[in-house]
Amino acid sequence: MATLAASTAYVVIGDGAPRARSGNTLAIQRLDGGRETLADFRGRAVLLTVWATWCWSCRQEMPALARLHRQSQGRPLVIIALSVDREGAEIVKPLIEELGVADLAVYLDPEGGAVRHFSISGLPTTILLGPDGLERRRWYGARAWDEAAATQEIASLLADKPDKVAP
Repeated sequence: MATLAASTAYVVIGDGAPRARSGNTLAIQRLDGGRETLADFRGRAVLLTVWATWCWSCRQEMPALARLHRQSQGRPLVIIALSVDREGAEIVKPLIEELGVADLAVYLDPEGGAVRHFSISGLPTTILLGPDGLERRRWYGARAWDEAAATQEIASLLADKPDKVAP
């Protein structure tokens, strides 16, 4: 009897093209129904992952994002997992519990404002916004965010401060 072993590999592409785009005006909804904008996080760097419950690679990277969130406590880095599921909290909350990542800051964007605002073409897409609100880098695909290579890259990008501040 033959056994079929499958392995999955993901390619993560980092895009460091300069962008003056700011997410400051993007409105996002907390799981409890409250609303915020990315401007509410100004002064802190934001690692924004845009994801959906139906996206398998998104599900796979959520535990690593939660671990990075735990490692980042007390530091000026906010980890936000922004779901673009149209069904909103009804479908997102059960998955968050199932994955054991309830301590991760999960927000909702059922209208897909982030997809349009940041011109996102695939999930997951992760965008690093500096404390000034400007996009520093984006990555396409799932990644082990809590591993040394990822945390060092984020730290390096945040140490390289741009001269201008987003409106």
